[in-house]
Amino acid sequence: MKRIVLNLILWTVLVLALLTGWLLVPATFWQYVFFLRVPIVTGLLLLSLPAIAKFFFPAMLKNLFVLRGIWQLAFTILGAIAAGIAVIFVAYTILHNAPARFDLPELSEIPELWLYVLAIALALPTWIATTDLSQEELNNQRWTGFLIGLVSSGCFLVAFEKIRIWLASNDFFNQLYLAFVFLLAKHSTNGYINPITGELAAAHLNAFALFLVLLLVYLFIFIAFKPRPISSQREAPALLYVMLLISAGTLFLGSLTFYFDYFRVSVLSFWLLISAAMYWLFKVDHFFELKEDTLKNKSEDPQLKDFKTVIHQRLKHQSQEKTLVVVCASGGGIQAAGWTTEVLTGLQNEELLGTSFTKAIGLISAVSGGAVGTMYYLDRFGSQGYPENTELENIFNSATRDSLDATGWGLAYPDLWRIIALPILPSLLSPKIGDRGIALETDWQGEMKNPHQGKTLATWRSQILQGEIPIPIFNATLVEDGNRFLVTPMTFSESSEKKYLDFNRLYGDHDIDIVTAARLSSTFPYVSPICCNDLALDPKYHVADGGYFDGSGFVTTVEWLNEWLDIKKGLNIKRVLLLQINAFPQSELNQEIREHQGWFMATIAPLLTLFQVRDPIMASRNLTEVEMLQKQYPKEQVDIRHHSIFFPSQSEAPEFYSQGGQYQPPFSWKLTKKEKEAIKDGWKAIKTKKKIQELKKLWREDWKMSGH
Repeated sequence: MKRIVLNLILWTVLVLALLTGWLLVPATFWQYVFFLRVPIVTGLLLLSLPAIAKFFFPAMLKNLFVLRGIWQLAFTILGAIAAGIAVIFVAYTILHNAPARFDLPELSEIPELWLYVLAIALALPTWIATTDLSQEELNNQRWTGFLIGLVSSGCFLVAFEKIRIWLASNDFFNQLYLAFVFLLAKHSTNGYINPITGELAAAHLNAFALFLVLLLVYLFIFIAFKPRPISSQREAPALLYVMLLISAGTLFLGSLTFYFDYFRVSVLSFWLLISAAMYWLFKVDHFFELKEDTLKNKSEDPQLKDFKTVIHQRLKHQSQEKTLVVVCASGGGIQAAGWTTEVLTGLQNEELLGTSFTKAIGLISAVSGGAVGTMYYLDRFGSQGYPENTELENIFNSATRDSLDATGWGLAYPDLWRIIALPILPSLLSPKIGDRGIALETDWQGEMKNPHQGKTLATWRSQILQGEIPIPIFNATLVEDGNRFLVTPMTFSESSEKKYLDFNRLYGDHDIDIVTAARLSSTFPYVSPICCNDLALDPKYHVADGGYFDGSGFVTTVEWLNEWLDIKKGLNIKRVLLLQINAFPQSELNQEIREHQGWFMATIAPLLTLFQVRDPIMASRNLTEVEMLQKQYPKEQVDIRHHSIFFPSQSEAPEFYSQGGQYQPPFSWKLTKKEKEAIKDGWKAIKTKKKIQELKKLWREDWKMSGH
């Protein structure tokens, strides 16, 4: 009872405090807050984004602020000051002209020097965060980058001053601008034109000058940093594109609200209406490219259904009784790509399983980040059926190369043009890179062994039939019906009970680039767009990340084994190693539960529950399916062993965490040097542990598979 009374008193005090605040604050204040809503929101975003990234969502956002070179740091410093100036000058334009346009009381004039001080204050959190978080990558060079950024920012300000002085003194421009204002704002030019002098308000000239300078910077970055299929290419940081989007959004939306608020028109509703109309009129969508294949009607080609011959060709070096390795590579962004390659190349080491392990891999079912790692792993296989030892480090380096910067370019250019109702621009200005998904593919292509010789499913088909590489399956999800989509060179059994389609059955006369296949499997929500084929082939499915259906690749693997281990199929497989690679630590019982209640649990708990149950459900389901498979095929017929290799947990490898602190694997498409080293150190920490040694004993002693 006492607690109820205290809560009632607390509630009453809070309500009275809010009510008193509302009544005491002048109405003019709230009116100005409303008209300034765009610069207020973007200004708060500039101030809070570093803290949000570092403290609230570090796995997703912290690496945005980790920059790879002094020029990346310099460009980000420049981008932050440009965003700060955009916010302050848009706010100043509204404050200065709102009294005339909206009949509000005039405020005191703000000295121009204070505008620049406030802009620098908004940029300061980004400057501090990037300089601090990039010290691991740049060491002492970060101060050089910081100084170059300050000089660049100074040049930006000088250019801004020069252009606005030129605009103010150019009669032709002023007459043209006045004519445009009279045409557009004929119902009321208040707030745009000084009624006494008949001249354009100076604040609007300043805003337009800022727009011109930002446009020059925007176009320079568009040309200079357009993604190209080049290894370790020069890239602008993804954070710079965030700053550009804040700048453009503030100018664009701030200008629209100042105009439309006079007519009581919702800018958001107006923009959504126009954008939706443009999307409908021009049939705007995101696409992946299909290519013509030399082999037609692949779904009926018998050799692509003949897994018996393919597996025998792959295992031809083995004796009569075959040992088959089947790999499942789970999703998880670039962390999964790196861990997948580190585990597979690490097991090939002669101290562990050797090349006999790699040559025994007959099928790899991969999802999302695991598909990206699988792509780079298979890319460097030779005709001998495994990658040379000299290529193992290259595989890891390619899989862990940053991709976030290219995605940022695609978002800030072709995708932004679509959003602001300019859907024709991408096809005119960037026809080969139409969105951030294709930008991501282009970046991945640059890290392939031969960047300028694109591999396709047809390339891999030839290698599979010759036994040079395992059968790859990149698992994706079809949006329209929620079924699995298997992107693979082979044709899988058609059955109404199995809810999947494969590439050959859906696109029997066409081919696809390997980087595109990996992208379809790793369409991480909002990082890369859900897309459909560019030839408008029916049914026109849209393809999403494979993790929506199965984040481990296990379902496809078990279904395939369930069918092809049948003695009637004649595979003559005596032993099967089912290897599950998981990019994150195994879920453990959490003894330190943070207490959340009230508003948080009422609003976020349903989504939090969906996220938290994903891994336990997947692990439990996988174990159940393995047990069912083992019961169906007794050990005397087929010896089926299941091994999971997780990224090390603290209980499994305490020495790893004592050296690296409380390491939290990132969930994005960018890794720092420390995180790349952590993946390697994580493998070193567990390869001497019980699970890996049991796997080594099984392979070398129980199954007597040689290291070579």
